[in-house]
Amino acid sequence: MTKKSHELNHSINNKLLFITLVSTLIAATLSAVFTLAQFNQSLKPQLLKKVEAIVESVRLDVELAVSVGIPIAHIKGLEPYLNEVLAHYPELQYLAISDQHGALLHHQSRSEVIIVNLDQAQALRAMFQQTAPQVSYPWIDSISELAKLVFATTLQHSSSDDYFLPLTLQGVRIGAVQVGLNSDYIRSQLSNVYFDIVIVLISVLLISFEVIIVLVMFYVIAPFRRTEKLLQRQANGDFSVTDVEYGQGTIESFNQKLNRDSMALQQTYHQAAEQQKSKLNEQLKEVSNKFNLIKVFKEKRINVLDARVPLFVFAFAEELQKSFMPLFVAQYYEPNPWLSQDILLALPISVFMLVVALTTPFAGGWVERWGNKKLFMLGLIPAFLGYIGCAIAFDSYHIIASRALTALGYAIITISCQGYIAAAVSAENRARGMAIFVGVLMAATLCGTALGGIIADRIGYHNVFFISAIITLVAGGLAWVMLTENKGEAKNAMAKPGGSAIKVLIRNPEFVCLIIFCALPAKIILTGFLYYLTPLYLLSLDASQSEIGRIMMVYALVIIPLSPLASSAADRYGKMKHLVVIGTIASGLVLMSLYQRESIMSLLIAITLMGIAHAMLKAPLIAAVMTAAEATSGVSHTSVLGVLRTFERAGSVLGPIMVGALLLYFNFSETLAIIGIGVVFSGLIMAYFFIRTVVRGQPNDANLPSAGG
Repeated sequence: MTKKSHELNHSINNKLLFITLVSTLIAATLSAVFTLAQFNQSLKPQLLKKVEAIVESVRLDVELAVSVGIPIAHIKGLEPYLNEVLAHYPELQYLAISDQHGALLHHQSRSEVIIVNLDQAQALRAMFQQTAPQVSYPWIDSISELAKLVFATTLQHSSSDDYFLPLTLQGVRIGAVQVGLNSDYIRSQLSNVYFDIVIVLISVLLISFEVIIVLVMFYVIAPFRRTEKLLQRQANGDFSVTDVEYGQGTIESFNQKLNRDSMALQQTYHQAAEQQKSKLNEQLKEVSNKFNLIKVFKEKRINVLDARVPLFVFAFAEELQKSFMPLFVAQYYEPNPWLSQDILLALPISVFMLVVALTTPFAGGWVERWGNKKLFMLGLIPAFLGYIGCAIAFDSYHIIASRALTALGYAIITISCQGYIAAAVSAENRARGMAIFVGVLMAATLCGTALGGIIADRIGYHNVFFISAIITLVAGGLAWVMLTENKGEAKNAMAKPGGSAIKVLIRNPEFVCLIIFCALPAKIILTGFLYYLTPLYLLSLDASQSEIGRIMMVYALVIIPLSPLASSAADRYGKMKHLVVIGTIASGLVLMSLYQRESIMSLLIAITLMGIAHAMLKAPLIAAVMTAAEATSGVSHTSVLGVLRTFERAGSVLGPIMVGALLLYFNFSETLAIIGIGVVFSGLIMAYFFIRTVVRGQPNDANLPSAGG
């Protein structure tokens, strides 16, 4: 491809992406504001109806006691009764009973608030029966409420709106039931809706980005590139016919016209060759060989983007459960002498990772035998059955077995897509192709983790698995349409971490150091801290399921933009090992910082910092491992990556089990601190090893390859 055509494609691509994403952002933002306005407008009237029913129930109970001759001031057990009602309904700030003069007789409150007397309540004109309609501007109200959500501080005291219903006996007023509606509760509900809308907005933008990239490449960039290749071939005197099926659109019509011209020229040659004498026929053959008049050009039919959308949709379905899996299993826990609760809650994650690790070495051979497309479709079967199994699960062991079945499908499909991408790119661009693979998985993690928490908070855990099963079928449909048959094209593209490669590499001290002291701790943190402990920890801090999903998504939200920046910095300065050591030590310090800091905000900050630390070491770790393995002869790059992935998955298996075992003896913050200390020591040991290597005169970071490679 020429420089000018590359610049043209780049310019068209960027402009189309910018215009489409800006349009999507504007539409989604307007929809979000309208939704918030509607929710804000309808929330308080609904709350007032509910509060009216609560207060009416209290009034009837008190009037019943008074009607049998108990003075209102001497009703025993009334305050515990009010306290029970208050505890059951978070919408209420206080409940009080006053006499006919407005003096308070009984009351219960959530905090130190001023409870108005009867006369003050009457002055507020807040009787339920006299709610006058008011002029409302929902868009202005929504923006005002949004400003309150953004700029409100947690130091504000709880406030309330005050209402009352009179108490009567034989038509004579004897007192009143007073209630305060918790304004902070209303604000918290609006806040939850607001943040859920933001999460949906981010997810819509990411999904739009994935779809737009594919559409632009299929219908704009790819046809332009085909046109350029056709024109270059014909300008060089090559009139071979392309054996490709052209799509729709003006550009493809032009390409088809160029191809038909080549076909017509070849047909004319064949007619002339049949009619001419032998001597002239020899001259025609020379012309034919020179201009390729009997040649069919075999164009590569697969594209790296074919697998992008099916992989994203399937990975999105899998990530929907990440934010609540331990909580889901906890619902079915029954005490038994074999497994403690903490270990049992860790098993679904560990078993999932174990099955993926055990399946991966075999999946590469399956790709060569059946091809990527067929293997993708076969992988849908266990994945779908696993989701259905979780959706109808009746005990924790049923969930574990179903997750193992899903893991089988997950391993098959991800290896299938990875092999497809590897077959679609050249050897020089394979690292870029794998970067696309990783980027799609991270985008799906961000969207799925957050949206899964929101959905589970509203329709329950079981229904999320039904949704995942349906989305899996959608991914299958997309794969059937977009993937092409390429049996055998992925041969040797996939890593085969066989025993021989591991036996050889295990004798390489630098390779072993990077695996044990960086790759394993990073995966232990990911599955043990983020996927297993974080949902349990946040639940203990009274976080809602939506909040858990939002907080967990921050990890992927940080890594997606920072990982390319870290890779570029590593390329520029060549300090791979430095970044690996710093990232490992930083991730351990982040966990240690949570010691005796039990708050949602502390955990949110820790997850953000963990995302920064892991973004710092992801690409440099691969580069450092590949360089370390170069000292071992007879091992290919794909085998090295296969061994790395195998050990990483082993760390993913160990993470939840290790954290669960520590939780048997320590609390959440102590467990994180212990793991953090271990990770810091791992980083220090790795740093000491590299320093000794440099002192001995062995190669340093200056000789390392780029992070992108």
